[in-house]
Amino acid sequence: MIPMTTTSPWTTPWTTTKVPRGGRWVSRSRGWVSPSRSFRGVGAASSSAAAIGKVLDIARDTNRGVDAGPGDRERVERAVDEAVASASTTTRNDARASHGRWRLAYTTEQETLWLLGKGSDVEAYQTIDHDRGTLVNEVIFGGDGNTVIFRVDATTEIADATRVNFKFSSASLTLANGWRIPIPPVGAGWFDNVYVVNGIRVSRDSRGDTLVCERA
Repeated sequence: MIPMTTTSPWTTPWTTTKVPRGGRWVSRSRGWVSPSRSFRGVGAASSSAAAIGKVLDIARDTNRGVDAGPGDRERVERAVDEAVASASTTTRNDARASHGRWRLAYTTEQETLWLLGKGSDVEAYQTIDHDRGTLVNEVIFGGDGNTVIFRVDATTEIADATRVNFKFSSASLTLANGWRIPIPPVGAGWFDNVYVVNGIRVSRDSRGDTLVCERA
């Protein structure tokens, strides 16, 4: 029996490193507009909204964290702490609010950053269905008939008002010609939704990583 180890919900399924611990982003190459401008326009009076605006700006400027340095990551963590501290309890402590499809805006998870750095036309999505108890991560490379999809499936369980537990169940790589290559999944862990408001979700997980998403 293979022991399950603590991982990030965005971790590639073969990662088994255990670390003990208790608007929208869009591609600059496509010329799209950073969402943080409009997001702050809606909630400029709120300190939590302003803090999340800072996070989204850094996400845009660092290509979702791919090009982030230690200083960038520290600024993100401080801004997240600020947003969490000023947000209402109902805003930040709502595990069920993570239900739905999300586009990855920023992450510190190294395996995901490695995948995102493999090209200029790469998007990542996370789909959570709490009614079915499922989570699907997809990293999509390319387009126009040349799409390659790396997909990881997991089962989920709402542990409490904030926490969602997950366990990887399958993984695959689907090539542009339709061929699907299965990959053995290994890993389990949890993530806490620390901020969910205006289509922005910030989570921190059992491996110590921070994830920022926008509703897709």
